[in-house]
Amino acid sequence: MAPFSPKKALVALASLSIFSAEAGKLYPRQQAFVPSPGNFPETGDDTIAGGIFCISLPDLSAYLLKTGNNAAAGGTETPRGAGEATSGSGPYPAHMTTDPSLPNHTIYAPIEKPNITMPFIAWGNGACMTDGSTYKNFLVEIASHGYVISADGPPGGSGAGQSQVSDMRASLDWAFDGGAAAYGDIDLEKVATAGHSCGGLEAMSTAYHDPRVKRIILFNIAIFQDERRYLLEEIDVPVAWFVGGPNDMGHPNVSDYLYGCNKIYALTFSLQAEKDYALLPSTLGAYKASLDTGHGGTYQATNGGKFGKAAVAYLQWQFRDDETSKAICLDPEAEGSLVSDNWDIEFRNWS
Repeated sequence: MAPFSPKKALVALASLSIFSAEAGKLYPRQQAFVPSPGNFPETGDDTIAGGIFCISLPDLSAYLLKTGNNAAAGGTETPRGAGEATSGSGPYPAHMTTDPSLPNHTIYAPIEKPNITMPFIAWGNGACMTDGSTYKNFLVEIASHGYVISADGPPGGSGAGQSQVSDMRASLDWAFDGGAAAYGDIDLEKVATAGHSCGGLEAMSTAYHDPRVKRIILFNIAIFQDERRYLLEEIDVPVAWFVGGPNDMGHPNVSDYLYGCNKIYALTFSLQAEKDYALLPSTLGAYKASLDTGHGGTYQATNGGKFGKAAVAYLQWQFRDDETSKAICLDPEAEGSLVSDNWDIEFRNWS
């Protein structure tokens, strides 16, 4: 398998935003969802990759024209080259593997079964790619802290176009049917869906109306279209957004957006996350962090870089009630805080 190239991946994203070069290979799961206030489908499935919270290809084309989108744009915190592959920095050295009981997926887990219970995470890749090895450095890092993760697609890719909500749901079904127990004691009350870019919207669409999911984590993504934001009314678990600052998917035409442009497009994922954060039901925990990386984050850096550290801190706080990790996320003065790492943070219903 050829090594992952962050530069090539970002160039591909720049050409079709969150959709892969094989975006024409979509496999419909049901009739296309048409958003309108009060229209709440039973599940988050759709005929487009990413599910009901995502954007169709025609609307995406209009978005790209409107915004002058450049997914390859970086920032001051963008890694200057790929990092080293490790077994993670956590106490449980981890690896990437596959499991015949869950075909077309990639598993990340501690190499040896730890003597702790482990949360489970279903992961969606950027561009909804079906290559479960794309975020290896980042996902191995999380797994090394005592997590089992199932990513869409086998290592190296399946060649089957883009992943769908049904692919991420297959990970959940596998875990709840006992498949993840091969890697240790799984706490099925601590389950998250998460993903980067298109995979993040897939995570939200999968969690929609699925009571098994207790947390949703979106990386470098938020809802594109205002007309779909009403669906947030049906989200009933805490949500976190980790985004890449003003260059995260483009920053032109901001004045049109700020002064009431009638178009339905938010102009950066930082601004989109602001909207989603504000519209999430007010009783829910919400966390938003932004680091100046652009859309590519730091996933390919050693141990996933600053995004890896932030993801672990958030998960350890949320799923293990770890006070040190909570302070890293919430308290700017705490040792090793995200703020000290140049993240801008905002949160509500946490103290």
